[in-house]
Amino acid sequence: MAKSPFSAKELNEFKELLSEKKARLIKEIQGKEDELTSSEKEDVGDLADLATELIERELKMSLSQGDRERLEEIDAALKRIKEKSYGICVDTGEVINKARLKAVPEALRTLAAQEIFDKLQRKRRMQTRAPEIE
Repeated sequence: MAKSPFSAKELNEFKELLSEKKARLIKEIQGKEDELTSSEKEDVGDLADLATELIERELKMSLSQGDRERLEEIDAALKRIKEKSYGICVDTGEVINKARLKAVPEALRTLAAQEIFDKLQRKRRMQTRAPEIE
């Protein structure tokens, strides 16, 4: 892996950004989990209430999974800082724009590479959803 183009001072600034983002996210996840466990203790009325409650819990749990994935991305970025490989696109090997990293400090790709990656992901999802035509 290529060496980070950023100075030790810049890497430290990104580390602080990521650490703050991680702390906020952990607090948010804990709040959602607390809300989920406290709502489990509430009495549920009729079947319609029960169905609504179950749907809400499932939605909260899926949101928490997304939060956990973001947490993993932040941890991976912190690891890249430690390894001095932060700021290098995983697909192209190009330097990721500093402004992009300030906006999305956990970014793995340049903006152009991310757009291509997202397009491919959408295409794969569409192919797995589309019924096979024979």
